[in-house]
Amino acid sequence: MKGAHFPEEVIDLKFFRDWIAKRKKEQDSGTKKKTFFVTISRDYGCEGWELAQKVMELLEKEAPGQWNLFTRQMIEQIVADEELDQEMVHEISEQKWTFKDWFVDALVPTYLESHSSHVFRKMKNFILNMADKGHCVILGAGAQVITHQLDPEKFYGVHIRITAPHVWKLRRVEQMFKLSREDAERKIEDNQDTRDKFMADFTGYDSRDSALYTVTLNNAHCTVDTMATVIVHYLKLQKVLG
Repeated sequence: MKGAHFPEEVIDLKFFRDWIAKRKKEQDSGTKKKTFFVTISRDYGCEGWELAQKVMELLEKEAPGQWNLFTRQMIEQIVADEELDQEMVHEISEQKWTFKDWFVDALVPTYLESHSSHVFRKMKNFILNMADKGHCVILGAGAQVITHQLDPEKFYGVHIRITAPHVWKLRRVEQMFKLSREDAERKIEDNQDTRDKFMADFTGYDSRDSALYTVTLNNAHCTVDTMATVIVHYLKLQKVLG
């Protein structure tokens, strides 16, 4: 999964299936233990992809067991693939979930679902299945909302938010895409509006709600290396990596 800034990820099916099989074997080997996972949400223009890659790099050194990274683009690719969908994405009713409240189920009856709602439901199912497997980092896709009300006795999610002042994001987008100030402003506004609308339409939440997050980091004051180190150190303090 290599790329300069916002790559189009391609799923390595063998790696993905091997990871699923390994996690299932580990979970079936004894009494089901609490699973751990990380979600990363960011303002458009922040270094979310770079951070996710760095966190994975550190986890490979520090953490027992194999971890995997999923982005919204990867999740959309998986749920759009009928073979992967049938193999990897199960309905919530097939799982033993405990929710304090589940907002998506009340949005619209299945028989009235729009295509977008149908896709989001499949994405929701996939994300919950990955949270159940544990040992994964999920970048975007509303994962912080989808998972934040899971039973804490069964699941432990660390939810990270990356933000920065507008002027910092503007400068980064200008340099990254070689845009004029006006075009960079428009790009940030359009992309952030798309993300905000996705969250509002399908979850009813605002991604800027600080109550959704375990840790919020300011990208303008923290390098990717610093943020990744803070996240992994927090996981150690919480005995997630022990």
